[in-house]
Amino acid sequence: MKQSKKHSHYEIIANSATGIILGWMIVFFIFPMIGVATNAQQASISTVIFFVVSYTRAYIIRRIFNTL
Repeated sequence: MKQSKKHSHYEIIANSATGIILGWMIVFFIFPMIGVATNAQQASISTVIFFVVSYTRAYIIRRIFNTL
């Protein structure tokens, strides 16, 4: 059974939500450990950018595989 477009969005949002949390934590906490200075605003902006790219990529790939 093929996944509906609505369910594709739900799955990708759930996956991306965990990515948002982990991505923000990595940029805010881990980057300074390796010498890349960041602040909360930079972590938030980079997380939003990564979320948009990740969501778009995941949705397109899911729809392509769903049509096969």
